[in-house]
This record gives sequence, C-alpha cells and structure tokens, in this order.
Amino acid sequence: MQIENSVFISYRRANAYVARSVYQELRTSKYDVFLDYQNIDSGSFERIILNQIGARAHFVLVLTPTTLERCVNPADWVRREIEHAMELKRNIVPLMFDDFDFEQAKPYLTGKLEALPGYNGVRVPQDYFEESMARLRERFLN
Repeated sequence: MQIENSVFISYRRANAYVARSVYQELRTSKYDVFLDYQNIDSGSFERIILNQIGARAHFVLVLTPTTLERCVNPADWVRREIEHAMELKRNIVPLMFDDFDFEQAKPYLTGKLEALPGYNGVRVPQDYFEESMARLRERFLN
C-alpha cells in the first residue's frame, strides 16, 4: 500500500451514495480508498475505523448541510473520526456538497471541531462532480 495514495472517506449514512461515488472515482484513479461500507466485513468496528484512519495519508470528509448536526455529541462517530484524523495530523480535505456552509454549521463545531473551517476543501457543485474530483486528486491529494 502506497501511503501517499491512501484515502479514508468519512460520511454520514444518509450520504452513502455520495460517499460511494467519491470512493469509485478515487479507486478508478488508482487510489487505495477505505470506505467502511465497502471494506469492513467482521471485527471490532471501532478498532478497524481508528486503525484505518491511522493507516491512510488523506482523510476526505463528505459534508452536506446536515452532516455535522450530530457532532455536538462527543460519542458521535463522524466527530470521533474527524478528531482522530486531526490528532494524527492527517491531510483533511472537506468535500462540500449541496451548498454546505461552515457558517451555518458553526453551532455544531465545538471543541477540536472549531478548527474544521480552517481546512481548505473542495466545493462539489451538482453539475461538476467529475471536475471537482479531478481538482481533489490534482490539488488536494498530492
């Protein structure tokens, strides 16, 4: 596994189709991508997830307007994944879908998550998915 081309995708189950589209796009481009829905068969979910974040250079976070709402709960899995990626100093790349706006998400960004808007990310307009994925690969994952 070449660590430079290794990606962990974090997402809400409600956005599984979006996450799978990103997964397929990156796999087609020869990235080693971890998406829990695709890659976990058996074993401890928590251990596998945290180990996979640690084993990958890039942490891609799929954001829609409701993704961060449950992050006010310290036990929320998306929150835990983001915080773990921050602690490990992974290359965190927010992918912003459906007019996601950090300003509207501010009430949910507490603790370590307050730093999340400072990460440069990629806006993914509905009509420009392929172009956005090219930008992700060429400018954010290298």
